[in-house]
Amino acid sequence: MARRLRAGRCRGGQGGAPPTGWALALLVPLWLCAAGGGAAPVYNLSLAVDEGLPAETLVGDIRAGLPAGADPPGGFLLSEGSGESAVLADFHVQPETGIIRTARRLDRERRARYSFAAATLRGEVVQVEIAVTDVNDHPPRFPKDSLQLNISELSPPGTAFRLPAARDPDAGRFGTQGYALLEEGGAAGEPPLFQLRYVRPEPLELVLLRRLDRERAEVHRLVVEAWDGGSPRRRGRLRVLVRVLDENDNAPAFSRGEYRARLREDAPPGTAVCRLRATDPDLGANGEVRYAINRRQSDPDGYFAVEERSGVLRLRRPLDREARALHRLVVEARDGGAQPEVSSVLVSVAVLDVNDNRPSIRLLYLTETGGPRVSEGARPGDYVARVSVSDADEGGDAEGAEGGGGIALALLGGDGAFALRAAGAGVFFLCVAGPLDRESRDLYELRLVATDGGTPPLSAEEPLLLRVADLNDEAPAFPQPHYRAAVSEAASPGTAVLRLTASDADEPGSPNAEVRYELEGDAAALALLRIDARSGAVSTRARLDRERQAALELRVVARDGGVPPRAAACRLSVRVEDANDNEPRFERAVYRARLPEHAARGRRLLQEIAISWGGERDGPGLWRWARASVVLKGSGAGAVGERCRCLTPRRG
Repeated sequence: MARRLRAGRCRGGQGGAPPTGWALALLVPLWLCAAGGGAAPVYNLSLAVDEGLPAETLVGDIRAGLPAGADPPGGFLLSEGSGESAVLADFHVQPETGIIRTARRLDRERRARYSFAAATLRGEVVQVEIAVTDVNDHPPRFPKDSLQLNISELSPPGTAFRLPAARDPDAGRFGTQGYALLEEGGAAGEPPLFQLRYVRPEPLELVLLRRLDRERAEVHRLVVEAWDGGSPRRRGRLRVLVRVLDENDNAPAFSRGEYRARLREDAPPGTAVCRLRATDPDLGANGEVRYAINRRQSDPDGYFAVEERSGVLRLRRPLDREARALHRLVVEARDGGAQPEVSSVLVSVAVLDVNDNRPSIRLLYLTETGGPRVSEGARPGDYVARVSVSDADEGGDAEGAEGGGGIALALLGGDGAFALRAAGAGVFFLCVAGPLDRESRDLYELRLVATDGGTPPLSAEEPLLLRVADLNDEAPAFPQPHYRAAVSEAASPGTAVLRLTASDADEPGSPNAEVRYELEGDAAALALLRIDARSGAVSTRARLDRERQAALELRVVARDGGVPPRAAACRLSVRVEDANDNEPRFERAVYRARLPEHAARGRRLLQEIAISWGGERDGPGLWRWARASVVLKGSGAGAVGERCRCLTPRRG
């Protein structure tokens, strides 16, 4: 497809100063129209160069985007304007040679891709795409070099503290790949107090493994190291100072290690789920317990709420079992001390299903094109598509159209040309069930209907339009097996004799229906007649001579463009009509006879016939003449010879 080019500035052109931007803006579109009749061939060239390479690094050659052996005269015109251009700022493009080099060190993080167009004077256009390849030139970096965490000495193991994640401008494996935790000054042989928890896309967290004891160690110095996937790896560090806070000695304790509850998905907001109970043996405010959901670790969307004093867990938002069948909450119990002690418990809420979702249908075409087209040569049993049905509701197992529970899948339409074949586990195959003929039917409108087994049942429908792709199963056909025509032998070369037409029932516009004609026969006839391969028009190739060849017998072959091609033939008889192009001719130029001198008047002297090469009756009133000489001699002793001329007329 032709594309319009903007006027560009060519650097390093030959023959003086290059055209100005406004001049190119006028010349390029006019040149494109003149070169290609308004349409120029476009070629694509993709190049890649690593970031960080020095200036004048070779990137590629625009000529590589042209067909092999095409060396453009006059170089290239570029689509980049004379103003600010990222391409011309970062690359040196030589219009006369097509060589592209870097103008400075590239930075993929600043710009990862460049594109421009280059045109030749012959009308070719090369669309150049330059991708900047990432290299590992940045280490992971934390937002800050250090931070401080204040952790109560009574914080339970498993408590997590969010840490800022490292950022790496590099992409892919050169980006941040993982973290490691180093503990400075730890006693040898002791198990670690902390570990890192990082599972994408969750945030980076520092998890407490054992209780802290402020009396043994008031602070802990940690180093969080981030590393990327380069070779060698680049690393970034974050220093974490953990300060241990002194707290009351007892934390609230829940009556269970884990709470489990079940709730219907159609339960209204405000429904009580369960009641949590935690006790604290401390007195006064230190033993006064308040409850809260840890939103950092669970239920970020706020489906549940816990009453601060009673510990009753209630529903805040409508549930959807298909979106989430199990909710795990971390509920904290906090005492009222100056430095409150916190304990947590896991609450698991299972959502009970109700039939509120329709089945879903997914199609994967298994045809050669990967789309809704099936060849008319497909045999019964050939696969057309893989159909997967599922139901987000619980127990949504698929069955065939005759099933009584789960999901039933039925195929409607097609008049028996297609059928479903169950494969189990909610998978069906749409197969060819009968013969297909594009010439009789080229489109099938099918419907897939999936119905679940709920009460009341819900159903889903998927329309399916299947087109029958053409196969070269029809040969060209002539309207009649034998064609007759006549042409005068006086006809000049190129004279039309007749036009033959063969039709092909295959898909119009496809190679299978595209007919080409050719003549077959003896060499003499082929030297006199020819046929146009596309139109089927028969015309004379050379001058005809009826006296040499009065009739021409040929065979016309019509062949389609399929693979393999199909052909048909008919007989062609051409009669050459006579024209008056030959004079009468005597067999001898001189005839001799003897005659007595006293022969009576009217005596026959001799008889000869003048021969004409023409075989047709001449027209009236037209004559041609042949000449012969007759020598007469007397029979006496003194006979004298006399020469006379005989003229033989011929009409024509």
